[in-house]
Amino acid sequence: MVDIFACAQAQIYYNKAKMTPAQIKAKTGCTHIMNGYLFNGSFQPLGWTVIDGKVISRDIYQDWGISIGSDGKPQMLTDRGGSFLSGVPLLKNRAKLERSLTPDVARPAARTAVGWMPDGRICLWCDKTSLTRGQLQNKLLDLGVTDALMLDGGGSTQGIFPNGKVVSSRKIPTLLLFWAETKQEGDTDLKWAGKSGILTEAQLAEPERAVTRRELAEILHRLQKQDPKIGETFIKVSPIFLIESQCLTMGRSGV
Repeated sequence: MVDIFACAQAQIYYNKAKMTPAQIKAKTGCTHIMNGYLFNGSFQPLGWTVIDGKVISRDIYQDWGISIGSDGKPQMLTDRGGSFLSGVPLLKNRAKLERSLTPDVARPAARTAVGWMPDGRICLWCDKTSLTRGQLQNKLLDLGVTDALMLDGGGSTQGIFPNGKVVSSRKIPTLLLFWAETKQEGDTDLKWAGKSGILTEAQLAEPERAVTRRELAEILHRLQKQDPKIGETFIKVSPIFLIESQCLTMGRSGV
């Protein structure tokens, strides 16, 4: 089970009451829910678990994890200041990351993972198909994922997405909750882009159409004229989108 979507906000849920994912989803109203990271036989989370600045569990490592700041957006960072959940780093900037794994984690097993697309969308993987870490990395790369973390797997793999669910009888202490961006929120972004002069009326009329390189140059030029600092920032990151996102068409403008 895989879903790729624009995420409005996310939450790390500490499941002390040992509720099922369905119960938590009904309680919170999230659109997506899946298991979190490892835990021990006493139902205590392993690695780092931080919720709104309160440390639930910790270890000696300062590696990548799922970091959620005041804006509610999940990112793959090392910042543990807001909410944070450990994971096994899989990908960073489309490069495979290797970490030492215990035999029970390294063996082929059902897998749960969270990834980030070049355009900022979230990719959730929750599936009972037995995979090694390397196989999971390859499948995420095939989906276009840039950064990714692996969570608990095997019998812990479970989740509910709008397009299906993966069921397990195992109770788990940490879960990841996501709220997909609604069409209204997406329309708000478009309205802002139009009002700010970033997009033209013609571009707003076809919001899902990829922009050409000429159109990108025009957008950056408008931003530069409106605010040189913002324009310069976009100019620095625009080559990344050209190379990685594959959202830009190359042939129509002849540029």
